[in-house]
Amino acid sequence: MEALWGVLVVAAGGLLMGSGAWPFKLMKKYQFEHWWFVGMFVGLVAMPWAITLLGCPHAVQSLCGIPWYAILVGNLFSVGWGIANVLCGICYVRIGVALTGAILAGLGVSVGAITPMIFKGSGRFQDAADVTSPAGLTVCLAVALMLLGVVMASLAGFGRDRELQKVSTTSGGFLAGLIMTVIAGILSSFMAFVFVYSQYPIVANLSVVEPGMTIKITTDDPAAGASGDYMVGTDGQLAFGGGSFDVGGLTAWETGSLLGSAAGAASGPAADVRVETGSIPATFGVFAIGLIGGALVNLGYAAYLMTRRRSWHVLLHSGWELALATVIGINFSLAVALMGKGMLLLGALGASVGFGIQQAMQMTGTQLLGFISGEWRGVHGRPRHQMYVALAILFVAAAVMAYGNSLAKS
Repeated sequence: MEALWGVLVVAAGGLLMGSGAWPFKLMKKYQFEHWWFVGMFVGLVAMPWAITLLGCPHAVQSLCGIPWYAILVGNLFSVGWGIANVLCGICYVRIGVALTGAILAGLGVSVGAITPMIFKGSGRFQDAADVTSPAGLTVCLAVALMLLGVVMASLAGFGRDRELQKVSTTSGGFLAGLIMTVIAGILSSFMAFVFVYSQYPIVANLSVVEPGMTIKITTDDPAAGASGDYMVGTDGQLAFGGGSFDVGGLTAWETGSLLGSAAGAASGPAADVRVETGSIPATFGVFAIGLIGGALVNLGYAAYLMTRRRSWHVLLHSGWELALATVIGINFSLAVALMGKGMLLLGALGASVGFGIQQAMQMTGTQLLGFISGEWRGVHGRPRHQMYVALAILFVAAAVMAYGNSLAKS
């Protein structure tokens, strides 16, 4: 049941990510740099930090306990993701929107889904199946299907533009633009890597074990105790591995260290014991802390454009469009949090499967938004049929991803 919820949550996150920028279609005064600046400030800074500080007990104190490497790794990935966004905008001009979108989607899903099976992530993701395992090969098959869906969607996009007699305006060297697009495609998956490779130390330090709650314990040493769900007593006591521990009020990180040290005292080296409380605010905390670098790149680029065009004053010209840009930021923050939470619900292979399903649904959400907003009005015949086939392939790929996850659990 938890895995099913994981599929639904990452799918919802993908649909929201793909369609979440819909308010920009209602704007007349705001240009890209204006709604991007407001949306990224709300989505990368204001909302995740507000939820983290208000929703995590003793958040400020807990932040001080987060290992520096988790913060560094997350922000290095987020800077890469921020650079991908900037390159994407440049490549739209150099080689066109359709080709840029196809390369970004294809490389992004390939790198994002396969890498965590080769270089294991943090927390439960470190137990992910290998890429050559039955589950890993199934995920690779799903990636191949998604690439086919991307190709079909791209062909449909080119055909639509021909029918609507739209000419793709490009400028600059094509080869240089193509190289930048390839780099952007690889870096675009780094948003997911922020969570995959830094989530456990951050979530565990921001999550507090409270009396009466159920926690999930995972250990690599059966002698320390059995992995599974455990109920914390109303007095804060936890029965684990033949002992009783007072864990009420401790962070999940401190609880794991306590249980691991106790096992080590009895049988040798400290055991690796991971404790999870399922805290949703802590999930937002991963992105609040890990996306600082990405926020600086995105906000800096938008600020550069507004400065160059001398258009800062436009931000205050329309309260309505300011509110619409804020909605874009809220949608973005919710989408990435749903992606992260869904990955965890999917289990050890959730980093790969979750990202794959999220990407399939993100592409679906983008196309659905295009249909609803009239981008396909007046387009019939082959391009429309190709898009329908592309969407069907993406749904099949998502189903194959989910099946691969079930193989990892069996």
